[in-house]
Parts: sequence; structure tokens; C-alpha cells
Amino acid sequence: MVRKSFCPFRNRALSAEAKLERRAAILSAADQLVLRQGRAAISVAEVAKRAGVAKGTVYLYFQTKEEIFLGLHELWVNRMLDAFTALLGDNRRALNGSIIGQAMAQVMTSEPHGLIVASTCHSLMETHIPLDSAFDFKMKLAQRLGILGKNIEQRFAHLSPGSGARLLIRAYATTLGLWQLMDTTSRWRKVEATRGLEVFKADFATELEAALVALWRGALDMSDGRAV
Repeated sequence: MVRKSFCPFRNRALSAEAKLERRAAILSAADQLVLRQGRAAISVAEVAKRAGVAKGTVYLYFQTKEEIFLGLHELWVNRMLDAFTALLGDNRRALNGSIIGQAMAQVMTSEPHGLIVASTCHSLMETHIPLDSAFDFKMKLAQRLGILGKNIEQRFAHLSPGSGARLLIRAYATTLGLWQLMDTTSRWRKVEATRGLEVFKADFATELEAALVALWRGALDMSDGRAV
């Protein structure tokens, strides 16, 4: 009896387009798991099962589970930046610090599971994510921030070159910092009703809007010809 030869590459995506589709399907599966579970503690086996591929196939596209989180984080960041770009690109709409702060707060709270991944990913980049992968992510992010930052500077002529991108970084850091303090998935939620811990019990969306409005108003709104 003639045995069929085994080809370990038979189920692999061969074309560049197919590989991109397979990678996107894996990330989509991981994204849905985090959305459903409300946490980032998912396994490669879970991701593979939901994506309908073998566990080994996942490792063809991501060296580690941590790289999957980096991929999810990149998708989330790009969705947020796309929304900000649309906001700033609408020249028919008058903008000020309050409008931008409120709009950004709405966008950043629209996908809470994205904040879970972002918070987790920043810790992982210090320890588990390969340096070349982290470098590639930061380079692409820097390019997008630079472009969007210039759009902000064009809308607000008093801003100095490069300050638009730095404002975006501040807004991002403010968002993640508040999220880490007020993360509703944290086990600390159970004890924050204790008397004396009231200061930590607050609504994240409300606090974020207040913080981002203050940040953008301070940088963009003018008084006597100068930034407030």
C-alpha cells in the first residue's frame, strides 16, 4: 500500500494575502476572548480553538502569547487614532479643548477590553515581548502620532512643532493611569466600599472626561493671546 506523504506545511497560508488574513483571524479570536472574559489572562490554546486553527499554527504568526497581546494593542491604538483623525479632519466642525477632551474620552471608553489589553501590554513590553517586536510597534506608533500631531498643530496655530504628538501621549498616559487605578476588573473592587477608601471609588468614564478636558483646555484654549 502506498502511503500518502505527510506535508507539515499543507495547512499553512502560502500567499502573503492569506498569511495576513490568517494573522487577522487569530487576533480577532483573541480580541473576542478578552471582550467576553473581561481579562487578558487567555491562553494560546483558547485563541487557537476560537480561530479554528491548530495551536502550532498560532506560533507561526506570533512567537509568544505576549506578542498576541501586542498585536491586539496595536489594533486598539489604531482604532483610537482613526477616530481622533476623523475628529480633527472635519474642518467644518469648530474645535476647542472641551470638545476634543470630551470626544477623546468617549472614544477611549468605547472599548473597555482594549484598555485591559493596553494596560497588560505595557507591563509585558518590559519583560516578555521581544525587543524587535516592541521596537517595530513603537516606530509605527511614533509615525502615526507625528502625523496626527501635525494635524492638531495646523488647527491650533499657537502650538509649537512637535507639541501635538506630545499632547496625544499625555492623553494616552492619562487614560491608562486612570484605568489602572479604577480598573473594574480588579479584585480591589470588592474592598473599595470600605470606609476610608472612598477616594478610589469613582466612575472611570466621568473621571477620564474631566481629566482629558482639563488637559486639552489647558493646551488649546486661548486667553489674552496665550495658551491657558
